[in-house]
Amino acid sequence: MSISSLRYLLPVLLLPVTTLNADANQPRTENSHADSLEKIQIRGIRGSVVESINTKRNSVSVLDAITAEDIGKFPDKNVAESLQRITGVSLTRVQGEGERVGVRGTAPSQNQTYINGQSIASADWWISSQPNRGFNYTMLPSELVSSLEVYKAPEADHDEGSLGGSINIKTRKPLETENNMFVGTAQMQYSETSEKTDPQLSLLYNWINEDNNFGALISLIRHERHLRRDGLESWGWAERDYNIDAQGSLSETQQEDADLKDIWSPGGGGSAVFEQHRIRSSAMLSLQYQPNLDWNIEFQTLYSQLDANNRNQNFLWQPSTVYGRGGKVSDYQIQDDTLTSATYSQMPNDNPSGRPFSTAMEAIWRKSKIETNIYHLLLEHEFDYWKSQYQIGYTRASGGTNGDFTSQWSANTDFSVNTQTAKDIQTHYSTSPLQADAWAISEVRKDSHNSVDDELFAQLDFEYQLDREFIDSIKFGTKYKRHTRDFIRFRSRNGGYQGLAGDLGWTLADFPAAFPSDYLKGVGSQNTLKDYAFADTDALNSAYSELNFIQTEEKPSSFDITENSYAGYTKVNFSGESYRGNIGVRVVHTQQTASAYQQTPTNDAQQLDYLWTTSDKSYTDVLPSINIAMDWREDLVFRVAASKVMSRPEYHHLMPSTNYNVTQAQGAGGNPELDPFRATKFDVGLEWYFDEAALFSIAGFQKDVKSFIDIQRYQEEYENIEMIINRPVNGSGGTIRGLELSWQQEIIYGLGIIANYTYIDGKRKDLETGENINIPGHSDHTANLTTYFENDWLSTRLSYNYRTDFATGIGEEISDDIGQLDVNLSLMLTEHVSLVFEGINLTDEIIYTYERNQYAPVGVYRNGRRFYAGARLSF
Repeated sequence: MSISSLRYLLPVLLLPVTTLNADANQPRTENSHADSLEKIQIRGIRGSVVESINTKRNSVSVLDAITAEDIGKFPDKNVAESLQRITGVSLTRVQGEGERVGVRGTAPSQNQTYINGQSIASADWWISSQPNRGFNYTMLPSELVSSLEVYKAPEADHDEGSLGGSINIKTRKPLETENNMFVGTAQMQYSETSEKTDPQLSLLYNWINEDNNFGALISLIRHERHLRRDGLESWGWAERDYNIDAQGSLSETQQEDADLKDIWSPGGGGSAVFEQHRIRSSAMLSLQYQPNLDWNIEFQTLYSQLDANNRNQNFLWQPSTVYGRGGKVSDYQIQDDTLTSATYSQMPNDNPSGRPFSTAMEAIWRKSKIETNIYHLLLEHEFDYWKSQYQIGYTRASGGTNGDFTSQWSANTDFSVNTQTAKDIQTHYSTSPLQADAWAISEVRKDSHNSVDDELFAQLDFEYQLDREFIDSIKFGTKYKRHTRDFIRFRSRNGGYQGLAGDLGWTLADFPAAFPSDYLKGVGSQNTLKDYAFADTDALNSAYSELNFIQTEEKPSSFDITENSYAGYTKVNFSGESYRGNIGVRVVHTQQTASAYQQTPTNDAQQLDYLWTTSDKSYTDVLPSINIAMDWREDLVFRVAASKVMSRPEYHHLMPSTNYNVTQAQGAGGNPELDPFRATKFDVGLEWYFDEAALFSIAGFQKDVKSFIDIQRYQEEYENIEMIINRPVNGSGGTIRGLELSWQQEIIYGLGIIANYTYIDGKRKDLETGENINIPGHSDHTANLTTYFENDWLSTRLSYNYRTDFATGIGEEISDDIGQLDVNLSLMLTEHVSLVFEGINLTDEIIYTYERNQYAPVGVYRNGRRFYAGARLSF
């Protein structure tokens, strides 16, 4: 559609608007509301609500916002936890803390996160984490944030890459912050499961020179947390075939004429205690210089480090070991084509593996650390009718686990597993898990992994103001990004039963440690394994220093991906008496290079050969967009938007290699030929601003997705072990449509409510079977309810968040319904000093995931409650 034709079409679309405005006292103008917004002093919850509402009201596109209550004071301890309060935003928690967010029924990796409009690199410390595009919010302290903006409909000058929405994290500018402002917060945090108390400290100071044209803002933050996660786990669920022998026992088979076919059955699992000591240290420096009215120069750098040393002790049950070593399955029950109960036999001493063990206890301790930083330079210049922006920057995240130490303690014992009860895994071992001297060392490992994620960007934007009746300005620009992601893992090769472990002669009794109290409180039943021999990992670490490990690169897991993207856009901003909007197009060309080791044929099965190979792919996307806001009345805004969007696949989906876990006998491979997600979006909404701190809105949206990425599951052999390997392919498309309702109102002065609800209907079908299949990240229902009260000396907030089950995108895994209640309380002692109390997860929610059906649990986790108490000083 051309601009000239749109010029004649808009008055027709806006006929009802003109009629409504004829009855209004005075039509609202953008400038008048900008002036009123500048007069609002943002102090307290109410001030934050008012500014957030005004940000939404004055926006041309479909947008929601959250604003800090005051300098260095954001509503939640974690930015992701705050984002979940926004209509249509859903949260994924890891170890009880919000880590990643999705927007409007999409997975976290399909939504981009920016700081002041630019990307920020992200890395993961967890040894089994797959490199992905979703930002890890645990790296970003909430004290750094001024406001959050979630754009649910794109504009042409927005970066591409978001299927659901893009999130812009805005920090404060020195020249817009009070001179000599100082804010300090000191708190102590108590974690219920770990029973530890840890310090939390944040400092912020802003300075402006006498000429008021140069400012510097610095923030220093250090948060410490001891956490413990209690869990029941299982993995490696797959369709397996079995033969039945004369005694009625089962053995796995690859034969076509198997007696039982496609039985959904597990590869392993256990009762797990995960403990971690987190120390997050962050520093931010912002500089701003305005030499005259024409120039504005800003430089910002942010550094954040997370020390994440951890240990995990898991008493295992391992059907995959039994299958691979010639064992049998008896006393089994099959329900809904799922092996829900079974007894697994001991191993024959002469089994082909040479390891006479059926299962094990695994004690792991890790030295983990990740770092994230960004350097961003912005120059703005205004001259006559022109406004130009020049930006250049670099962001880098790196780290992982530089020491992943494993001790595996094994026995040759019958064991039984029962998963018939939801949220429970019942086990029994003939050799008691408490008989530490019966569990002998069978493997020692020293592994490591490291990943680097970085991006270099350069951006030019120009805007020309037009003195025309319809067109306000024309904006155009270009952007270059070079993004690289690499991953490397090293594995010890001589720690097995025929190597170092076989010569040690240790038993679990040689390294005793006290078992944690209240393990799995409120989870499972009397037949759930809740107590077992525990290992002293400090003593083990000392003993490992005497072992001569031989490490080599795990070549099937290594990869290197480089993406060069070249984007250009043109956008026209237009307005009339009762409408405003923009129309534009963004064109982006992506050049992708993916490199990894590929296994090559060899005559020696024990000596695998690998060849470093490179795969190139390029594609171009044309992404038009239009956003219109119509002021039907002074207090009533109608919005409509349409656009085409794209989202690139996960990095671990693009890697031309295979990443696997030997103990779990499962892993994931990549496919560098994947096409990106592409979709057409439509948005419509009506917003009623019936008071200063009040809003009622209703919005509808639809995304027609051309192709999702499906995960196909295969049984493949690595290191002479049959493994379950997930591999991505471009699958069928589908439709995501939904409805959002939002209500915010101050009931009486100081007492208010913020509530929202989102319904999402996602549909897609399998290309081969025509059956309905899940869309990752999609919950049918999400809801938030927040009540707040404040006066001159008290400020309090009570918030509840809920979402229904959703597919995680890993195999057929489903995360069950989850809700969480949080509270915040501040008492003003003086104008400058306040006491702060907070409670997180007051209802002690349990996180539960399963695969295909609830007879196949994947994880049942309890993270416990957290409580904060401290003081805040500001002047």
